[in-house]
Amino acid sequence: MDVESERRKMLAQIEKLADADHRRGMEMAVPTTLRIYGLRVPQIRDLAKAWSREHKTVSRSDLLALFEALWAGESREELILASELLQRYKRFIPDLEWAHFDRWRRRLDNWEVTDSLGQRILGPWILSQPEPRVKHLYELIQDENVWSRRLALVATTWLNRGRKDLSFPEVTLELVDQVRQERHPMITKAISWALRELTKKHPDDVARYLDANREELAPHVVREVRNKLTTGRKT
Repeated sequence: MDVESERRKMLAQIEKLADADHRRGMEMAVPTTLRIYGLRVPQIRDLAKAWSREHKTVSRSDLLALFEALWAGESREELILASELLQRYKRFIPDLEWAHFDRWRRRLDNWEVTDSLGQRILGPWILSQPEPRVKHLYELIQDENVWSRRLALVATTWLNRGRKDLSFPEVTLELVDQVRQERHPMITKAISWALRELTKKHPDDVARYLDANREELAPHVVREVRNKLTTGRKT
């Protein structure tokens, strides 16, 4: 497969779908140094779906090469498309190595791409072999980079919903506990998300944690998680 040719074709499709009006809204909602063409996520997913239909037998090496080419791109759309593409080939995710994620996280500079990588790729990768891999979340949560810390928290949302018979309350609460006093909005919002997701299977654990740490957690976290526990809704 000519990886560069495929990358150029995808970029041409992105450029064709560019939406100036939506771009302006995205620039406010997702501050980033990346270029924004203004595609909606469903449009990006449609591009990934169409490509995967035409390349059902793509090799792991070719797919990862295309991922890397897109991940090195200049736009928000290219990075999200990379995650969406790889997610469509779930059979390749378990064989990834931590070195991939350790490299990919260096490009994160906004919540949208971070959440895409965390939910679509990192979460499923850890869930495929939890015991040896969950340790990397503890490394991320201690990183000085805010996006690496958010990545760790976001990954737990997939760990706690990816399988009906498995969840990770202890891991989730331990990760949250390490950043409970932070007030960076990208961290407090991720804490709220992680705890709200955990309420679906472990409401009592979350309630106890909330009661014990309500003075240290951000007020909006306490409010949103409490609402989730009592009403089933965030607000």
